[in-house]
Amino acid sequence: MVAGIFYPDDPSRLESRIVRAIAAAREASSRDASPPAAAGKILAILAPHAAFDYSIGLQATSWLAAATSLVARAPERVIVLGPTRRRDEPGVYLPEVEAFQTPLGDIEVDVEVCEELESCCTLFSRNDIPHFESHSIELQLPFMRLLFPGARLVPILACGDATVASGLARAMDAVLGADLGRTLVVASSNMAASIVAADSAGRTDELLRCIARDAWRDVASRDDIGGSAAIAAAMAVAPMLDRRFSLLGRGDSLGHEKSSAERVVQYASAGWYRIGAAPGEAL
Repeated sequence: MVAGIFYPDDPSRLESRIVRAIAAAREASSRDASPPAAAGKILAILAPHAAFDYSIGLQATSWLAAATSLVARAPERVIVLGPTRRRDEPGVYLPEVEAFQTPLGDIEVDVEVCEELESCCTLFSRNDIPHFESHSIELQLPFMRLLFPGARLVPILACGDATVASGLARAMDAVLGADLGRTLVVASSNMAASIVAADSAGRTDELLRCIARDAWRDVASRDDIGGSAAIAAAMAVAPMLDRRFSLLGRGDSLGHEKSSAERVVQYASAGWYRIGAAPGEAL
């Protein structure tokens, strides 16, 4: 749906662009004296969902961190949590379709997991329309298809407060249980946005401090952040109780504005690592 707009629709060009971005992220990581992977196995990543011209480097950094940490055992499924565009309609939306299309090939939806999630909590509904309206999940899929081609997708759009985030997290715990150890969770979210660059940067600083201190309820309460429920739900799943947050990079849309009235959007790349586990080790 966003191919040709947010990223190239030609498969060769798209793959080449991602490969170059990952190579640049790998080179930057090699210069890091204390790489985040030393913290242990990655449990979840935070990646922006802007057009590639704005944030492909930060997306590549997040996905490279996951691929590097999980090199010994690729995930069987990837849960991508993103925000809906229906900010006034709290809830959690699963897709009706059985596959998501990308220029690099279709990605199979884990229909069984989606059905079980829907059956265990009244927050969930199956509806393709919110998925057509939002690009937050679709922007992550070319990276998923290239790096984890055998994984199935659980695409979830969420909007709401701590009640929604908690209900979503408990449902994932109940349905997946030990399988969360073979699952990569991706929180697809941009940070704060404002016409005033300093304001968006300051509010993003505050959000990242909440994430770093594991205050997922405070994150969920941030109605100025579109992906707050998605981030909070990722933080609240049971395996994340023993984790370390690592900010991998930051950026913004400065220099891309078409007018002085356009908002400056902040972006961040980050990972949550299980403390004391070697990269690739199962939970």
